[in-house]
Amino acid sequence: MKRFLSMLMTGILCIGMLAGCGSAKDNTPVVMKVDGEEVQSSELAAYIVYNMMYYENYFGMEMKQLADADIFEGIKEGCQQQVVQYRAINKLAEQEGVTLSKESKEKLEENKNTNRESLGSKTGSFVRWLKYSVKGDEDPFVTYLNSYGYTEELYDRNNEAVQLEDDIIEKYYNDGVITEEFEKNYLHAKSILISDCDEDGNQLEGDALTAAQTKAQEVLDKVKANPDDFDTLWKENNSDTAQGDNGYYFTEGDMVEEYYNGVKAIEVGSVGTELVYHEGYGWFIIKRMELEDSALTDTAAYLNNSGQEGDDSTIKSAIGQNMVNDKLDEIMESMEVETTEEYDKITAYNVNTYLPFAVDAFVSGSGSAAGSAAGSGAAA
Repeated sequence: MKRFLSMLMTGILCIGMLAGCGSAKDNTPVVMKVDGEEVQSSELAAYIVYNMMYYENYFGMEMKQLADADIFEGIKEGCQQQVVQYRAINKLAEQEGVTLSKESKEKLEENKNTNRESLGSKTGSFVRWLKYSVKGDEDPFVTYLNSYGYTEELYDRNNEAVQLEDDIIEKYYNDGVITEEFEKNYLHAKSILISDCDEDGNQLEGDALTAAQTKAQEVLDKVKANPDDFDTLWKENNSDTAQGDNGYYFTEGDMVEEYYNGVKAIEVGSVGTELVYHEGYGWFIIKRMELEDSALTDTAAYLNNSGQEGDDSTIKSAIGQNMVNDKLDEIMESMEVETTEEYDKITAYNVNTYLPFAVDAFVSGSGSAAGSAAGSGAAA
């Protein structure tokens, strides 16, 4: 099942802000029930508002486009799944016996304080650049959250759910389950690539292509004659500038099929006796290497790392997240989800009136917020 949290927790709120309903009284109407638990419109509307603004800011879509019945219905259905997923996380945590540790709570509080300071809650230096005017709140941190449909309570609860995911992954790692999955499904290899393209990326042809293949065979022959020279020949001939000294860690689907199958056919510690070719890359001379458990937590070892400064993605987190996702899919499929008549009334023109605070309409026109949400119960 498609996941919605990753998009929500990144993007517009670039300083890392987001996440249910807390102690404040919420009089907005019930729009859903998940396994009998009532879900009020304030939560669903927040997710819808945020996603509409996400599509507007990151994909250049106009609010009028997003108000299209089919497009808006797709957004609303996605946000409905988001509601369910947050509850599935809590259910999974309960099944796994995971609760927020003292360290996790401190981390959440520290991140929240950082966000407050970034928005001037303690300095009073908040700049009112908000495109949509949110009225009546003196705290710039809360004002900022409100501008994306969120209350501080929703921010807190959703962040706690996301932290629970991390804590569940940590449990799987401590239990050895992630390491077991790593050893079962991952490969480690280093390779010398002789490219079949020129410096401009154009495919070689004729004599140039033949010369490249001849060179690849000559390098392979040298490695076969003296395997200890592999690293020296790698430094002298490798065209794969993205590959580090310790090669690549990968699982099925991470590499082109020829490369993956080629590595699997080689014994650990040995060099393949045949060239492995993939058009558009070239010829690979491959050495299969031992798996090192230290690679699990080494950011440099994660193949899909974005390379951005501060990116802390690891093989451990990737494996753990996949395991959590699979379990969440099972839980979500088992959950009973019902919507109310109020759910059907929510449109792009009135969704803002289902929030528990005042906010200007996103889309004007027929069915606008001014006249279409009499039953919303949203606070002024």
